[in-house]
Amino acid sequence: MAKKSKDTSSAVRVLFASRGLLYMSVDDGFALPEDWNVMLTTARKWYIETRKSQAKYQIPVELPPGIYQIFKEKLTTEDGQKYVNTDFGLAKVVEDWKTERILRMSSKSEVLFRVPGGYRVYYTLKGNMLDQFFEINSPVDKAYVILSTASEEQYETRVFYDKSMEREAPEDEWYREYDTNGRKLSVLGNLEGLKNGIHIRNKSLQVTRRDINFISLRYSYSYDWEPADYVIEVKTDEGEELPAGKVYVFSDTDGKNIPIGFANMWDIREEGTISLSKSWQIYHSWTLTKSTKAGERMYINGVLNLRGNGLTKVEIYAKGLENLTVSDGTIVKLGADYSEIELSVSKTTKVHISFDYLI
Repeated sequence: MAKKSKDTSSAVRVLFASRGLLYMSVDDGFALPEDWNVMLTTARKWYIETRKSQAKYQIPVELPPGIYQIFKEKLTTEDGQKYVNTDFGLAKVVEDWKTERILRMSSKSEVLFRVPGGYRVYYTLKGNMLDQFFEINSPVDKAYVILSTASEEQYETRVFYDKSMEREAPEDEWYREYDTNGRKLSVLGNLEGLKNGIHIRNKSLQVTRRDINFISLRYSYSYDWEPADYVIEVKTDEGEELPAGKVYVFSDTDGKNIPIGFANMWDIREEGTISLSKSWQIYHSWTLTKSTKAGERMYINGVLNLRGNGLTKVEIYAKGLENLTVSDGTIVKLGADYSEIELSVSKTTKVHISFDYLI
């Protein structure tokens, strides 16, 4: 579990989905870890010095009996010891050759690094409660953490100098959120234990949830029985926006929350859908009874056959959709190219559907 740090002088860590930025104060002579890159410093002048060190060997040695791997003329034991042939005979590798990058600056300075790491967003949905979690990976153990849904190229580094973000979060508040050019910043504050790949439950939201049996009607030909899709519609209160992530869905069975599946959820802006699996409640087939072309329009008549129990939504995509009629259910959306029909199915139902559209 990450600890809230009371040290407000800790580094600032801005995380994107697959990498991040780190803003911290370092001394002249700071050894750059692998995959760290310097973007800027506040020093009057600076440069990166490259040092190459030669490998070190122990000579002479005898090759002990054991199991070895051979790679690029080196013998490696199961516990990682390496042996190599040299002009002076068999040698044990004490230290491999390496290259060090040293940051040279005119004085101790604040430095902006591009570093490995990142974060993952995921959720649990139990009834009408949606919990949001962050998994954070960072090469530094302690930092003031900000998560950004923007790409690194879109991110504005002026956030480091935004005085409104310099604060000590109350113990009962894990985060604050900001909108910057339409992208969300989640400020988690000072955290410790980041090197362990920590998981944080960020917040819990009460949502409006509807479990739907979803059918995208393929009206241009008849087809036989197949299951509908099991889709969960989610609507957040007060226009809450949520970034995309994996969502784990639970069902209440005999008073216990049982995991029933998971799916990838797209960004939700006030409302969205989670496509979970094929439905076990509703099956459907379509009988195309008439398809007539007249001028630039196609006229469709058919029967949607339904069996099972549950709330069902049928979507129809067609260019220039007009004159839609249904014998059962309610047309809840009707646009120029798209419509939605909702009905409650009990046992078996036949829905006669007719419409026309532009070819």
